[in-house]
Amino acid sequence: MTSTVPPSAGTVHPWFREEGRPAPPDLRRLSGAETFELLRREMAGLSVSLPGPALPAQPFVLPRRSYEELFDVTRVLLSLVRRAVLAQGGSWPARAVALGADPDDYPLLSGQDNTETEYCAMMARADMVIGERGPQLLEFNVSGTFGGPSETHALAAVWQQTHQEAGRTPFTGSDPLIARVRAYEDVCARRRLPKAVALVGSLGDLLEDSDIRFHELALEQFRHRGFTADFFEPHQLPDALGRPGALRYPLGLRDFALPDWRERGISLEPVHQSQRSGFLLLPPQSSGLLANKKALALVSEGRPWMTRAERRVVERHLPWTRITIPGRTGWREGEHELPALLLRERERFVLKRAIGQTGREVLVGRHTSEQTWEAAVSSAFQAGDSVVQEYVEPVSCPLELTDGKKTWTAQVSPVLSPMLFNGRAGGCWARFLPDGGSGAEGRVSVGEYHATENAVLTWA
Repeated sequence: MTSTVPPSAGTVHPWFREEGRPAPPDLRRLSGAETFELLRREMAGLSVSLPGPALPAQPFVLPRRSYEELFDVTRVLLSLVRRAVLAQGGSWPARAVALGADPDDYPLLSGQDNTETEYCAMMARADMVIGERGPQLLEFNVSGTFGGPSETHALAAVWQQTHQEAGRTPFTGSDPLIARVRAYEDVCARRRLPKAVALVGSLGDLLEDSDIRFHELALEQFRHRGFTADFFEPHQLPDALGRPGALRYPLGLRDFALPDWRERGISLEPVHQSQRSGFLLLPPQSSGLLANKKALALVSEGRPWMTRAERRVVERHLPWTRITIPGRTGWREGEHELPALLLRERERFVLKRAIGQTGREVLVGRHTSEQTWEAAVSSAFQAGDSVVQEYVEPVSCPLELTDGKKTWTAQVSPVLSPMLFNGRAGGCWARFLPDGGSGAEGRVSVGEYHATENAVLTWA
């Protein structure tokens, strides 16, 4: 995920402030050194990025109204993006073409368009910063492989050990792993399927051997709620499903990214074979089209079927976004030629590849030289493969940090990522730069720019 996050200082924005509550550092019952060691120990093997030397000594704690607003805004905007994508064609391959994507890049489309449509928005993560007007959506991650669920679950468990008020945990939040299991329970109930799920991935995707805990934690949550659940490499699938006859595992959790498997030469044929046998791999690959940033641009422009209430949500919470196609467009009460506008107002915009990840295809105008920006804008309009989004100036909030020896409070500007599973709130992940800086050219990303992770909670 990528955002535009410069340093910011000053008083705490009302969106972050809870009047009448104690400061979270006052509720910490462990020392900074104990908190530091607990984080390192409990996060080991879960692919959580705690690069150090400074780690969070507390969660991000939001007022209840702000915490719930994150999920409310995500539900509305995800629904609009889904509907905008569906309107692009009569089938999923046609929609891919309409959004400038190659259908060959979506080889796991099942061909069962109704099923794909039903579950395309089953799992989603919104990436937001907080501006003066509250949450501002930068992009959606819609699939089974986005970061955040295991990390948020584990970090929240740590914070419930480190802080107490009147002998009880003062913070709470929805749990992404439980919400994901409940989404699968919904599918089983609707389709009258036995509660059995195969987590499909590859151990070669893990950074370290110890990261197997990442999969074990997911399986544990399914089993705790009565599922038969096991992990399978793709080549194990056909035998594991038990054909011929009823499938032992009618459902699968897609826990792999196709680009990674292509790079490593892993064959998809066992997955195709399983799908032909009736194996329902969720979320379906159609979900990837909802993450295409051109869909955000369509919603930002406004669709004729949008209600006034939906337009108000878009106006307030989705920064102005347009596809890089030459022509005139409205911006800030005026009409402008889009390419000329971007060159003239470079510092007000961010250029993003429509299909991209981890900030590799993002340029922040104010952190980019004029020459580099002009070349990127020219290329984007020639290819028509990008979007431009108005820059969001985020506000900051205080967060207690520790290096294991001392603790201090810093002003940071986090990226907040509420997650939905079948519409249910499923926890909120966060990334931030401990020094309050803006990362590489204004971007915050765990994989590319070594941001630190945290969980977002609210008052119990």
